[in-house]
Amino acid sequence: MLKEKAFLRGLFGRKQEPAERETVIISIGENCLTDDILERNGMKSFSSPYASGRSNVEYILGFEKDDLADFLNEEFLKHEDFFGKPVVRNKKYVSTKNAYHSSCTNGFEFTHYNVLDNEKARETLQRRCRRMIDLRDKNLILVYHHRMCADTNEALLASHLNKLADIYRKRHNQVRVYAFTQVLVTDAGERRIERSEIRGVHFYKLYTLNEWSGSDQEIFWARCDDDLLAVMVEDIRRWQAG
Repeated sequence: MLKEKAFLRGLFGRKQEPAERETVIISIGENCLTDDILERNGMKSFSSPYASGRSNVEYILGFEKDDLADFLNEEFLKHEDFFGKPVVRNKKYVSTKNAYHSSCTNGFEFTHYNVLDNEKARETLQRRCRRMIDLRDKNLILVYHHRMCADTNEALLASHLNKLADIYRKRHNQVRVYAFTQVLVTDAGERRIERSEIRGVHFYKLYTLNEWSGSDQEIFWARCDDDLLAVMVEDIRRWQAG
């Protein structure tokens, strides 16, 4: 079990002004897509514990409220199946108040890491947890992909993302949250991106022809919609540059 709270009790040096601080850009889920978008645009600072799994912001909130103490706790880790692929899931949190894509509501899924049986995989996630907990006095940009779900309450989603940001703000970080999702359209003339701000969270709706899934890698990784994603990417870069 990770007991990392000591990281939050370190010595404080001179408080840096936001303009002086390092800016860290990380993915917080809901799946691997966000991490890939950041990496291929040269923006990824490092992989967070959530970057390569399937989850939702409510699960992340639960883990962060206890400094990730139970994230790798074997009491909650279970071998399960995802469409014929064996995966490990942390089942401490399974219920949600909001609606999410069904793939993101079965507990936190370690999609690419067998943290129950593979010691190196477990060590990798332990390092990511320690690095996340030790983040302080940084400008943080959190990027979140909300998988398409018609029943989602966007105001509630923004509220949960804000609560997550507040946890990091208590660690003396300046935090900005970007969230994106897609809406399917049937005509190429309808392709577009819409910006909005809900409770301080910067939302981007991408109206696309294809759902980001399946076997076609251009579609699966949303590379077919890089022209739309570029709007969000440039907004992030402008804020990063100050």
